[in-house]
Formats: sequence, structure tokens, C-alpha cells
Amino acid sequence: MKLIVVVFGLMRKGVLLVLREKKTFMIFTVIYSLLIFLTSLFLEFAFGGELGDIALYLVLIFIVASLILSLLYAWLLVNRNKRNWATLKCIGYTNGNVITMLAGIILFTAFLGFFVVIEILFHYAAFFSYVFPNNEASDNTLIGLLPAVLTSITFMIVQLISIALIYRKILKVRPIVALKKVEA
Repeated sequence: MKLIVVVFGLMRKGVLLVLREKKTFMIFTVIYSLLIFLTSLFLEFAFGGELGDIALYLVLIFIVASLILSLLYAWLLVNRNKRNWATLKCIGYTNGNVITMLAGIILFTAFLGFFVVIEILFHYAAFFSYVFPNNEASDNTLIGLLPAVLTSITFMIVQLISIALIYRKILKVRPIVALKKVEA
């Protein structure tokens, strides 16, 4: 139980760290939202038999794009905050603690992107239910629950893969980096 509290505390600290970098965080949240939305939409088309095999190819393309973008995001987080990670290592944080904070940042960004997509889909369904009250409920939804849930699970797995792949980059951050003189 104590381990869970420590892990969530470290993830919370990671989220607080990333909220200081508003531009990068917002850009990747929007990118993740678009990827999650498009993947869910084309997964819905694939389940409905619309667009034929192209829908499945587009789903695979979006999943690969999300893996590449999550690796880019993790790489940017490590490189741009190298001094922060080194400082944390100087004051006693382990590599595991730092990677837990990084995981919190990456998973929070992906979760927030998923939350934005779900919120937009709810508003879409509510708007069309209000404007066209005589339609059936299935006509008012753009994306069903199953494609949205499958996409969210896939995106979380992709984020975990990127965290595992960036772990070596965290190992290479040395505490001495924090002690070097900053040149203006």
C-alpha cells in the first residue's frame, strides 16, 4: 500500500512539473486528442464496414504515429529537463523515481487527450439529441463506446512502450549535470 502511495506521489510531482511547461504540454495534448479521435473514428468505420480495408490501414498508421510521437514527447521531456532530472538525482532520487515521474507526465498527457475526446463526443451527442430529438440515440453518436475504449487502451499501451524505451535515456542523465555552471 505504501508503494502505491509513493508511486502516485511521484506521478503527481511529475504532473506538477509538466504543468510549468505549458506550451509543450498543450501541443502534445492537442496532438494526442487528434490522434485518439481519428483512431477511434476510423476504428468505428472499420467495425461498421465503411471505407473497407482503408479504415484498418488508417488505424494502424495512427497507432504507429502515436508511438513515434510519444517517443518524441518522452525524448523532449528528458532532454529539455536534463538539469531538473540531474538535480533530483543529486538530492537522492533514484532512476526509478525519475522514470516514475516521467511516466506520470506522459500518462497524464495521454489521459487528458482521451478526456478531451470523450468530452467532445458527449457534447456532439447532446447537441444532436437536442437539435433533432426524434432521431434514435444511435444516430446521434459519432463514435461508439467500444472503439473509444479500445483506442484508449491501445494508446495507454503505446505510452507504456515509449516509457520503457526512454528508460535508457534517463539512466544516462548524470547528477554532475546539475552541478555544472550555467552559461548565459
